[in-house]
Amino acid sequence: MPAETISPPNRVARATAWLALLKATLRSMIGLPDYQVYVAHRQQHHPDQPILSEAEFIRERQEARYGNRQGKMIRCC
Repeated sequence: MPAETISPPNRVARATAWLALLKATLRSMIGLPDYQVYVAHRQQHHPDQPILSEAEFIRERQEARYGNRQGKMIRCC
């Protein structure tokens, strides 16, 4: 569909959706977890289980990614 035929509100909505997807992709690429996606998932799929605070969630994701044994970072290089 040519750009001239998309109404301005639809262009804004499409651009907003595209930017949100880009943001999520970039955050994922550099290892920043998305807390809001986590909360939505937990509420929808695991409503009976507790939800971590944002600080707990980030700490857990960092430990899962980098490892943490006795205060030492475990890396591949």
